[in-house]
Amino acid sequence: MDSRTIYVSASLFCLPVLALCFVLCLPLIVLLTANLYVCAWAAYLYEHRSEAPSWMQLLRHLPCLPSTVFRINASLLQLAMTYIKHIPTLFIYLKWRYWTMRSRMARIVRRRVVYSKADPKTCQLDVYYPDTTAPQTPIIVFVHGSATSLPNHRTYYTLFANTLRELGYIVAVPNFKHEGHIKLAIKWAYRHACERQLDPEMIYVLGHGTGAHKVVQIVLSDALKKAKCYTNALPSGTDSDNSGKHDPSAAAASTISSLNNDDHLYDFLPQVEGLLLFAGIYDRNGESDNSHHNNPLQLIKENRQLFETSRDLIDFFPRILFVHGDKDTTALVEESVEMYSLLGDVLPPDRREEVDVRMRLYKKLNHTQCITALMPTLGSYDRMNKLLCRDIKEFIDPPTSQPHQQQQDLHE
Repeated sequence: MDSRTIYVSASLFCLPVLALCFVLCLPLIVLLTANLYVCAWAAYLYEHRSEAPSWMQLLRHLPCLPSTVFRINASLLQLAMTYIKHIPTLFIYLKWRYWTMRSRMARIVRRRVVYSKADPKTCQLDVYYPDTTAPQTPIIVFVHGSATSLPNHRTYYTLFANTLRELGYIVAVPNFKHEGHIKLAIKWAYRHACERQLDPEMIYVLGHGTGAHKVVQIVLSDALKKAKCYTNALPSGTDSDNSGKHDPSAAAASTISSLNNDDHLYDFLPQVEGLLLFAGIYDRNGESDNSHHNNPLQLIKENRQLFETSRDLIDFFPRILFVHGDKDTTALVEESVEMYSLLGDVLPPDRREEVDVRMRLYKKLNHTQCITALMPTLGSYDRMNKLLCRDIKEFIDPPTSQPHQQQQDLHE
């Protein structure tokens, strides 16, 4: 008997067995498919519940394509694995919340503060207060990333925010859906500083991963817009004032204020003192594309001439601290290096000393450790905790006599 005959005979024998297995497994396949669609629809309804005017309109747009349903379920599975991975953090949080801080929580944390009435369900933040505050106490707005390596909810970052709080800062951790919400959170920080009689110019924004992308895109775009509008608003033949870094002249302030109140044609942010960019992604477009180029590197390259010629842009330019680890496989360290180098290249040499741009590179630091290293572990803290805290303190509380300059450092 030749091999072809054996192959045909085996096929004829196996065909009824395979057909029987298919029939027996058909209910399981149908049930699994139905579960996948139910999970995808539930996730879709939860994600878009506040965007549609009625439930009927949401139901009409439920995803039906198998590829879309599979993609949603893959994202849900990855998110579930992320939460399972961080179960130890949950136990640490419960111990911190109900044992260490049980009698102090009401004094140090305010939950679910609405920072904009435009979308009160989403626009909520938690704010953490240090044990003592002074007029110069900085406010840090933390913008988490949207990747699934860490959960995307403000409550998860309680221990991270508490570490910053213990360093002496007020920390705001907002929920957000798009860049417009981040702008509203920064404006809330300004109003909050004024209400508590703090210095409204001591506002810092900390972003991680795609959050760093959004932060630098928003703040640099705003600084460029301010510089362009202020220059165009000056009377012809008037020289722009160059009275000092981070202290625009009264004329500049009044001009920007008048532009903001001019039928709402302009929507400027308050002055941001500094950006802390952790493991940022800068050479890719963001999730939203409200601007023509939602890419920080492209934004700087397209406005190179303004960086080189505008004296006002430097006054509106924030201080920047880049933090990155060489073990980061999510956002390669080359992205921070390129961003850092490009800023040094476009800034005019005669004013470079007025701009404080720093970069700290860490050996053996991965993408999530930029955040988790500042959270207590089951033992005490990550080994990188002291280095990160030191660099944050040196950046936010620099010696007044130290001149601004570009600085780069590599930590073992």
